[in-house]
Amino acid sequence: MARSSTTRLLIAASSAALALCLGVTGCSRTINGTPTTSGSTSADTVAGLPASDGPSGLKPGAQDAGLPVEGGTDGKVDTLATNAVADVQRYWRSAYPETFGGGDFRPIERLVSYDSGGGGRRVCGQDTSGLVNAFYCPAEDTIAWDRGELLPGLRNTFGAMAPVTVLAHETGHAVQYRAGLVDERTPTLVSEQQADCFTGAFFRHVAEGSAEHVRVSTGSGLNKVLGVLGYIRDEPGRTGFSDARAHGSAFDRVSAFQYGFSDGPKRCTEMTEESVTERTTQFRFWKEAQETDLPIDGESVEQVERSLREVFVDTGVAPPEITTEQRPCPGTETTEPASYCAETNTISLNLSELRTAATPPGNGDRESGYGDFAAYAQLASRYALAVQEAAGLTLTGDTAGLRTACLVGAWSGLIVEDPIGRRNPVGELRIAPGDLDEGIASLLSDNGLIAADAEGEQVPAGFARVEAFRVGFRQGTAPCASEYDD
Repeated sequence: MARSSTTRLLIAASSAALALCLGVTGCSRTINGTPTTSGSTSADTVAGLPASDGPSGLKPGAQDAGLPVEGGTDGKVDTLATNAVADVQRYWRSAYPETFGGGDFRPIERLVSYDSGGGGRRVCGQDTSGLVNAFYCPAEDTIAWDRGELLPGLRNTFGAMAPVTVLAHETGHAVQYRAGLVDERTPTLVSEQQADCFTGAFFRHVAEGSAEHVRVSTGSGLNKVLGVLGYIRDEPGRTGFSDARAHGSAFDRVSAFQYGFSDGPKRCTEMTEESVTERTTQFRFWKEAQETDLPIDGESVEQVERSLREVFVDTGVAPPEITTEQRPCPGTETTEPASYCAETNTISLNLSELRTAATPPGNGDRESGYGDFAAYAQLASRYALAVQEAAGLTLTGDTAGLRTACLVGAWSGLIVEDPIGRRNPVGELRIAPGDLDEGIASLLSDNGLIAADAEGEQVPAGFARVEAFRVGFRQGTAPCASEYDD
């Protein structure tokens, strides 16, 4: 929520945001079988729901909601938007009294569709000409969206549920004002991530099949929804968590969504300035070196190797040898850009492929990667396999993939240094603002290793990959074995 009279969507069209665009356009592998639990967490479920790929978007045959929309058309974008708003409001009619201990959810007073490339109209005291955005205006109790560029652009990149994500977020702001959760003193970061959390709660309702007009799969469908949240993040290193227009990093926004999806809207109401500040990963660059990516070369590989040894020293694991030679490993599938051989306790790196993984995309290049952290996190994932091997754990299957993501998250959490001194980082290597967003982009792609087993098979659901990484980042190595147990 900006300090003006509207809450707006902010688009960060930076390299890692573009990486999220490219990374989630493909669907993950088909998910078959019956969910099987692993400890307290299932490798085949998404927050307790079966993980499955399937259609996402408008349900065929659903009767149009027919809500009145100023400036609305009968085109595909407005049809999707109108039915999405209808479903979100229907959800809140039921969830609002349960969440807030009574009261009724009052429908949004005014819905406005406009074309940012057209002549414009007055909404909330401003001209919409050239306004590529969607927003909630509390003064007029209005939700407005750009049908000309914003929503079709998001739909073309992330699929039909992208506009639904945006409008569920804006309706979340309306819920905040109705419930008295926010006022002019509320930090923007808190109100924005609470709205992300409410969005997650609504999407749980959709994933359960309870929405009248829209549907989403818990596999590729939710992958793309999470990709939208990454795309509309703040620019890494340029926006601090206390800035007036801060919305959050990709990591923080996706985390907030997952809280709502997993725990429901009541969890969202518990978000406070203290709790959001405690977990934020959004900081400005405060050291010049943070603005430069780590090169992909032998010296940097040694730095990362040293960091991994320092973080995992307490496990008592014999550190694997890391080599840039392509050594054979009988009976083991080679994975790129890094491969682990349990028989010899060796990680083989393909530096050329690692450089590709570290190269942010540009000009629609789908052969590039996500940034230096995403590349070295794939090396870390193979190191995590060595940790599991030493503990006698299996190295193949979805549970191994979740453990791997959790351990990579734990390593990441232990090399964070922030300017308000909440952590005591290990060793000398540090991750910079935006690095975790690169990790999210890689986790949501269909070819990464961060949440993959020794054979390179990823955990099917991107939601589960990100959740496992987040558990390790927040809680360290301990839950990686207990939550994801063979």
